[in-house]
Amino acid sequence: MATMYDPAHPGESLRDAMAAAGWTVTGTAAKLGCTRQTFSRLLNGRTGVSPAMALALERIGWSNAAFWVRRQAQYDLAQERLRQERAAA
Repeated sequence: MATMYDPAHPGESLRDAMAAAGWTVTGTAAKLGCTRQTFSRLLNGRTGVSPAMALALERIGWSNAAFWVRRQAQYDLAQERLRQERAAA
């Protein structure tokens, strides 16, 4: 039985929050204390929200660190379920 749960990568929510705040990738990365490249990779789903990034997001007022760690874990778990379902098919 195929699962229908396929949450968006946390980077999509971060992209929306950044746009709502009127911030650029470079400016947001500076606020987070990371490089533009690191933040861009997160926004584009090429990397996940690390505990350090979760704390940085909390520091700038974008929810709390536990929220971001849970979001990343939910995404990772859903992706693994999809991989295993495809492999079993």
